[in-house]
Amino acid sequence: MLGIYKPTTLQGNLDRDKYFEGWFQKIYSKEYNASILIIYGYATRNTEDRFGFIQILLPQKAPEIIYCNRNEITCDPDGHIVQMGENLLTTEIILINSNDINVRLKLINNKVIRTFKNSMGYHYFVPNLPCYHSVLNTAHQVSGEIQQKDVRYILNNEMGYLEKNWGTSFPKSYIWLHAVDPHDSKVSMLFSIAEIKWFGIKFIKHVGHFHFDDKQIDLRSLKNFAVSHQMPSKDTYQILMRSKTIQIEISIVFGDNILFKGPQGGVLSSDIIHFPDTDVQIRFTENNKIRKFHLIGNFENIGNF
Repeated sequence: MLGIYKPTTLQGNLDRDKYFEGWFQKIYSKEYNASILIIYGYATRNTEDRFGFIQILLPQKAPEIIYCNRNEITCDPDGHIVQMGENLLTTEIILINSNDINVRLKLINNKVIRTFKNSMGYHYFVPNLPCYHSVLNTAHQVSGEIQQKDVRYILNNEMGYLEKNWGTSFPKSYIWLHAVDPHDSKVSMLFSIAEIKWFGIKFIKHVGHFHFDDKQIDLRSLKNFAVSHQMPSKDTYQILMRSKTIQIEISIVFGDNILFKGPQGGVLSSDIIHFPDTDVQIRFTENNKIRKFHLIGNFENIGNF
């Protein structure tokens, strides 16, 4: 029974009213110098013919969305398997068939940790939050083939990242960043901060980590943690994190954006402005020692946070 409360577990609550469950699979390809994104899940207040969804972003392409009928969807939590018609989405393989896109991917070393530990900490146990978040894997490899009409992408041990969200709605105001070093799979940054509403109460919470040199810094565990952020120009965003022991300065430079669909009240109806493959500069200070990192990231800044 306790297994259903573990944050990384597929829940498959297809009959729950006003509910969504979705997964964000990111693949950064050194070969194509770009991210490939596959976002899949279900929203229980969507119409029957659009109950399940798969959103796909390929390099230099506009995002596409595939919908699936309610009666064609099955979920196997034990095997972490989502079947949507002819489309199979698991933590080991991804098979997608549509008129425009054919995907055949194998996920290697994607060992999902089935544990209570998650990116939200103890806030995961607060009931009836509008949105919950958990990281399933930060550094697996992805190989396979994607065919879109006359364009073919061959992936060979590219960097993969997998997270999930579930609840009723995305926060109306949040910042989200995931970035990697194309030349070092051990270096990555995840940071998200959001305004959460719970029974008329508003509060700010953050999640995230910074990986480098076989070291992981859990941003939730830092003492006296404070965050400030600003947008000095239309295509630049800056985030400053301070704690008792470290300081992290992040500068994000972005260009064109694309639109994904996000959940609102159990319906996939909100426009999510997403900046793919942004330039991310990180200045990390600890014990008066400074290190600099150059990463490529995906970024969202929603609402008036």
